Amino acid sequence: MADDRDILGKADALLRRHVPPRAAAEPGDVPVLTELITPGAPPAAPPPHDGGPLPADTSASREAFTRDLVAEVVSAVQGRLAQDLERRLTQQVTAEVQAAVAATLGDLRQDIANAVGDAVAEAIARRPHR
Repeated sequence: MADDRDILGKADALLRRHVPPRAAAEPGDVPVLTELITPGAPPAAPPPHDGGPLPADTSASREAFTRDLVAEVVSAVQGRLAQDLERRLTQQVTAEVQAAVAATLGDLRQDIANAVGDAVAEAIARRPHR
């Protein structure tokens, strides 16, 4: 779980670097997740009670909800990062393999040309002179 907090903290810091802080919420604005949930902060006060029965343990249900939400976000981020990393590695490795194959083929062509030249020279040397 410590790694999850570290990943989320790094993601949050990255978001904060690239998004200017919002001065005040305007009517119709929807808050982003980082504005709603601060890691390590106590949960916000529950919404006003509508008259129905209260859950027996609201603190435990909030913690479970937060834990599930964090796990879902971490899973989604890891999945996206894994796909992006795989795509980038595939592109990089493909380019490097193609360059290595091209260089190897160039070397092999020269080796084949040398071998054929040597074989022709030996064959001519073994033939009797006319």
